[in-house]
Amino acid sequence: MQAATCPNCDTVVNGPFCSTCGQSQKNLNKQIWTLTGELLDDVVRLDSRVVRTLGALIFKPGFLTREYFLGRRARYSPPVRLYLIVSFLFFFLMPALNELNQALRTSGTEIQVIDEGEENELATEFSGLRFDWLTEEENEALEARLEQQVRKTVALAREEPTQLYRELMDYMSAVMFFMLPVFAMFLKLTYVGSGVYYAEHLLLAVHNHCFLFITLMLSSVLDTMAQTPVALVTEPIDGLLLLWIPIYMFLSLRTVFQESVTATVIKYLFLVVCYSVLVTLGLMAALIIGVMTL
Repeated sequence: MQAATCPNCDTVVNGPFCSTCGQSQKNLNKQIWTLTGELLDDVVRLDSRVVRTLGALIFKPGFLTREYFLGRRARYSPPVRLYLIVSFLFFFLMPALNELNQALRTSGTEIQVIDEGEENELATEFSGLRFDWLTEEENEALEARLEQQVRKTVALAREEPTQLYRELMDYMSAVMFFMLPVFAMFLKLTYVGSGVYYAEHLLLAVHNHCFLFITLMLSSVLDTMAQTPVALVTEPIDGLLLLWIPIYMFLSLRTVFQESVTATVIKYLFLVVCYSVLVTLGLMAALIIGVMTL
């Protein structure tokens, strides 16, 4: 039931939202399952905005970010919601797709991922590790701890590789989330003097990461078909899809910042190097955290 005045600022309201503070006048005194249903509907409902957003995101590099710059926001899905949903689907579905892919490739045969010799070599990799600020006892305890964790990880990789992959992907999702503002900072430094605010660089990073996640998911789906009769069709499509990623990223910079091809190429190559370093550090961080917490 709609209130005559806004509970938040006491302004008389004549619609579903307060004209002064913007608060929704929706009644929240409902059963928990009703509220849950409404929340899920707000998050995942497929309306015209979702279709329009996904179409622009995949086929029009930089267009969606440009639209936000120009103030045309209501016709598209909010970027934060878009990133949360796409990244959740990516990090949730990729382990399942990887498991299916492995099952199709091995056809029920067991693959020895790491033999005992390699396991011992990896486990003793930290035997000479020493830190000057630690005592000898602390260095020995750290070495023993690392060796134990490496052996546990290797054993899990041999016995339950899918579980290890899932756990590493869980950590990687958090790492990728924290990488967004860092990459946006690189964009800001690369395009310093362009008049574009940091928040807008962050918006471009969000949109491009959403595109990357969707493309990699589609590529993984096509990859699972490599052992099926339709492989002759899916493999070329998969190759074109992966080729579209670097082209898309370059065109997104051209669309958003509208600089010359030469200037965009130079800045694009610089950003590729920066992003490669960030991804490598992110993967290392996810691996280290995953190994140490097993």
